[in-house]
Amino acid sequence: MPQTENGQSIPEATPRPIRPGQRQQERMQRIARRQKRRRVAASSIAAFLVVVVGIAGTLWFQNYNDQRIATINAHATATTDTANVHATGTAGFIANATATVVTKDCFISPNAPAIPAIYTASTPPAAGPTTSPAISGTPVALSGGLQYVDMKAGTGAVVKSGNTISVNYTGWLASTCQKFDSAFDGHQDQTGQTQPGQPFSTAISKGNVIDGWVEGIVGMKVGGIRRLYIPAALAYGSAGSQKDQNGNQAIPPNAVLIFDVQVLSAS
Repeated sequence: MPQTENGQSIPEATPRPIRPGQRQQERMQRIARRQKRRRVAASSIAAFLVVVVGIAGTLWFQNYNDQRIATINAHATATTDTANVHATGTAGFIANATATVVTKDCFISPNAPAIPAIYTASTPPAAGPTTSPAISGTPVALSGGLQYVDMKAGTGAVVKSGNTISVNYTGWLASTCQKFDSAFDGHQDQTGQTQPGQPFSTAISKGNVIDGWVEGIVGMKVGGIRRLYIPAALAYGSAGSQKDQNGNQAIPPNAVLIFDVQVLSAS
């Protein structure tokens, strides 16, 4: 036994006994702590992954939504453009159709002069107008479908059926407004020389001229200028007429004709 300074002995410390299972318990605790740390780490990693996936999903959704909106806008723009093109095309078509109808309405046109300048000039034209000059007025309709508008009322003798008349005239197809004949136009004679236009003289009677002329000119006064709208039945009917030297038919079958007629004399 160890001795103290006073000669007394001090008993030695007795080693602390280890309880049965203590080391096993400590080991289990260490294992539990390690597992806890692992769970915490796994939870942190999982939370981090959730955050990353969430951010990625948000960015993807925003990009998808932006693309979808862009696609919708592009489609809307394309639809609008198509609608505008269609509307413009439709409006253009309607406008063109209307213009065509107005252009092809060789008889009368709103807001046009009562008599075109070509007939008020001091000298007659060198050629008949290629297309019918626009005129306005209130047409007179006859029972057979013929209509007429007096551009200028004559002051001379009244034209009667059977009279021989001298007239200046120009004729157009109502479907195209294109000229097919005119007394103002020059022509080639039998020798091949070009002769200037001159008034046309004829007896105004059935069988000698088309019925539309008989119905439309009889009753005019010398000096008058009248526009005639002549349906095919009162013109050249289903046969048409006037083939040129190349065999082309100037007046096709069932053609409605427009004539401007100026009566110079009647006897």
